[in-house]
Amino acid sequence: MKDVLAEAYFGIDVNNKMTLMEAIILLRKHDLINHGELAERAISVQSGVKMCDKNTPNIDLVTGKQIKSATVKKAATSEHYKAHISINTTAPMLCVVTNLIEETQYFLHIPPSAHRHLGANAIAIPFGKDGRGGTSQWWKYQVDSFEKLCELAK
Repeated sequence: MKDVLAEAYFGIDVNNKMTLMEAIILLRKHDLINHGELAERAISVQSGVKMCDKNTPNIDLVTGKQIKSATVKKAATSEHYKAHISINTTAPMLCVVTNLIEETQYFLHIPPSAHRHLGANAIAIPFGKDGRGGTSQWWKYQVDSFEKLCELAK
């Protein structure tokens, strides 16, 4: 199938051959990949826990967990990098934070008690002026690996 949108955006590079991982990295760098959907499906597959129907409020997995995804970015009005995670849930959150500056991902398991008292729609995880991992209260919820995060999905 010919895709005029891809041709218009990528130009002659649209026909370059690459691995699937290279294509995912390219799409991620151009902010053309749905990180949230990828996180939900990856955690479901890796953990063996089924996803809820799309219209299920407050949770993503049948075990009652909410999956959140964020990318480390610098706001136009700031010189600091941050990852913003929506906290519009009362369920435990399994979070995947992608840091393109460090080329790594961080995983957090944030209980509802950590954010339900906040009067905001999102939390900001700071990464400093250079985009490197910082310190904040949210890092105490960091888990060591994707595998550990998937265990927590059960």
